Amino acid sequence: MIGSLVLFIGAVCAALFYVYWKSEHSTVAKTIDLIPGPPKIPILGTYMDTTAILQTMEENIKTYGRVHRLWVLGKPIVCVSSPRGTEVILTSKVNIDKGFYDSVEPWLGRGILLSGGSQWKETRRLLNPAFHVQILESFFDVFNKNATILAELLERESNGSNDREVDVNPFIKRCTLDIICDTAMGISVNAQIETDSQYIMAVESIIYLIIKRTYSLWSLLPDWMYMLMSADGQHFRKDVTLLHNFTKTVIQHKKRRIYEEDDTSEDVNGSSYVGTRKKRAFLDLLLLAAKEGADLSDENIQNEVDTFMAAGSDTTSTTVAMFLYCMAVNPQYQKLVQEELDEVFGDSDRECTMNDTANMKYMEYCLKESLRLYSTVPSIGRTTSEDIEIDGYQVPAGTGIFLQMFYLHRNPEYFPDPLTYDPERFRPENCIGRHPFAFVPFSGGPRNCIGQKFANFEAKVIISALLRKFTFSYKCDRKPLQLETDLVLKPVNGIPLIITPRH
Repeated sequence: MIGSLVLFIGAVCAALFYVYWKSEHSTVAKTIDLIPGPPKIPILGTYMDTTAILQTMEENIKTYGRVHRLWVLGKPIVCVSSPRGTEVILTSKVNIDKGFYDSVEPWLGRGILLSGGSQWKETRRLLNPAFHVQILESFFDVFNKNATILAELLERESNGSNDREVDVNPFIKRCTLDIICDTAMGISVNAQIETDSQYIMAVESIIYLIIKRTYSLWSLLPDWMYMLMSADGQHFRKDVTLLHNFTKTVIQHKKRRIYEEDDTSEDVNGSSYVGTRKKRAFLDLLLLAAKEGADLSDENIQNEVDTFMAAGSDTTSTTVAMFLYCMAVNPQYQKLVQEELDEVFGDSDRECTMNDTANMKYMEYCLKESLRLYSTVPSIGRTTSEDIEIDGYQVPAGTGIFLQMFYLHRNPEYFPDPLTYDPERFRPENCIGRHPFAFVPFSGGPRNCIGQKFANFEAKVIISALLRKFTFSYKCDRKPLQLETDLVLKPVNGIPLIITPRH
């Protein structure tokens, strides 16, 4: 028995050594290793401190440059944080396949985020009408309703105190979850009122497990084995089941209602797919498209709704929370934004409209600067479909590309004194001559974020509701926020702000 076990272990070690030797002497490895990068450990690859990914990124950029290579469990990764290199990847019509997201597929399926090639192009074509400006305008009542609830909850939590700190992050996160549930699925989950949200906890758990798996040996094994043989995998499967059951139940309920509707009922322009006479959630629009003959199965629809839910909640909540932090530590700019809001709204307490958002120009500068300094999505993954050249380095097909947006946006060549918060950088006259890919918070090229207008409108409505009512401040004796990243940027210990009523 012991002899058989020894033979088995020896065979496994021999197989691993052979794979390692073959990969080390391959043309791909020799080409990749011409790109500067940290030393690698045999088989395991380059050491990555998963508890300090942002710091590791920064150290590698300083040491090896804005294009450098890593090895993760025998897989090559080229890290890029230069505008020229970013442009090469994002504008490519061939290298559009997402990388590093295989672990997300059991949750989100092959929706618009993870699909590639012709499947992605067809999905994008089908979904574009769902982000028509008329449809986005119909969501303003949802934005305003939930922003009002958020303001009331923050007022109650602060209790009028001039020195009580409130962690605004969970409040904003529950607000954006309520908004995305209403706009994506047309249902109310009341996450702001019923704060013990299973949905939020399941999403946070899944993201944590995905990152943990990515940098472990479990990433080398298929999904079924991971979910069967590991405690983390079983927890992951449980969370995915919870989220999928939630979405499936809503889809079936909505599908029955959509198919029972009178086909003669009209929306704006006589179209049920694009219009505002009936407020339609994204799910309604997808079901209507399927009813009218679009190639969308129930599984396709679920994938897209799950993707909207995943991408539309955490990202916007982080954007708004980091914006408020920037306002709190830079009160001179907060005052200018509030003065602009006073000009737009006067003494009224009316709700924000789409036309109002167009007049929030200084807020737009400040929003862009907070996105520059605190990139909501710190990195974007791609996998090359063909050999390409990035900043003079040859990169073979099949290589993972890690676009490091967090440090792309902090490049001193394009943003002098990059750690200083300065919204004046984004006045039109100050943007002249800047590389167009030096600042791409919503990605760029053919795979730019389909929901960026939605996110921008949502953020402006929430921010305007809060800054019309409150002034935010940050205790001077506190250290700056400690940040970490999984799929989005996160403050390690929340965002404790002092909330003071304006009037």
